[in-house]
Amino acid sequence: MSTATESTNSFTIVYPQLADRLAEQLPGLWIDLDQDQLEQPTEDYPLPYDSGVVLISFDEIDWQDLGQGVQRGEAVIRFTLAIQVVQDSYQHSAQRAAAMAKLQLLGDMHRALQHFAGDGFGALVRTYSRKEAQTQPGLWVYSQGYKCRLDDAAGYDGGTDEATDLDTVPEGRFVIDLLNVPPTY
Repeated sequence: MSTATESTNSFTIVYPQLADRLAEQLPGLWIDLDQDQLEQPTEDYPLPYDSGVVLISFDEIDWQDLGQGVQRGEAVIRFTLAIQVVQDSYQHSAQRAAAMAKLQLLGDMHRALQHFAGDGFGALVRTYSRKEAQTQPGLWVYSQGYKCRLDDAAGYDGGTDEATDLDTVPEGRFVIDLLNVPPTY
């Protein structure tokens, strides 16, 4: 199925495609894996919040075993936009348009991601948007979650077609046909 140098882990396959898509569609943003940068800011490595930072996190994946160490998962991938907004946004402010232009990045990010699919993952579909807790003064932080299907062959063992007791079809029945044994439901 794969060579020793070829990646089969869904995270190492999917993350670069997501980051590259955002960088291509929104070139001014800083894009990175979410490693708690917002919770633990560091002065040694400040992020460019002026232009916007997107942090990507694989929040939740429900895996289904397909046999031979291959799995398919229903994933929720979170994209968190953090942007410094020092402009006033009240009704008659002369800076309001500049503040709203920064907030428009949420819509631009959604346009770049909605229904985007790639190698090892199905089409992204947004399932939630939410404002996150403010971690620094003037920093707007918004998350959007997208569901998609992920395929992962990191556990591929190149073995037999034997099904495990976790192999199921959507109705929850055991996948017996891999063993060429008639089902006995």
